[in-house]
Amino acid sequence: MPAPTRHPLARADLQSAFDWYEVEVPCPGAGVREQFRRAHRKPGQHPLLYAIGFSGIRRVNLNRFPFGIFYAVKRDEVRVPGVLHGSRETGKILAKRRRTFFGSPF
Repeated sequence: MPAPTRHPLARADLQSAFDWYEVEVPCPGAGVREQFRRAHRKPGQHPLLYAIGFSGIRRVNLNRFPFGIFYAVKRDEVRVPGVLHGSRETGKILAKRRRTFFGSPF
């Protein structure tokens, strides 16, 4: 299966997490990126491995950071609408992105 397609705001989510960890935590934010790279491969390799949480959206958690990669699968395509912190209102955020990213029912 091809690599997952990311919503432009998913890139912004990741950059925001990276920036926060660079400023607030003594460990480098590069750890966030490495964890993301590892977790981001999972939906492409085993897209149906993770349970559907809501509206067809699945979630892969990063190991050392409180973030999840949210994604949806249809046929041979995986789309990532967001990389969000576990304490955010992910349902509301992803509902908005779903309309613009998935267009017709995905």
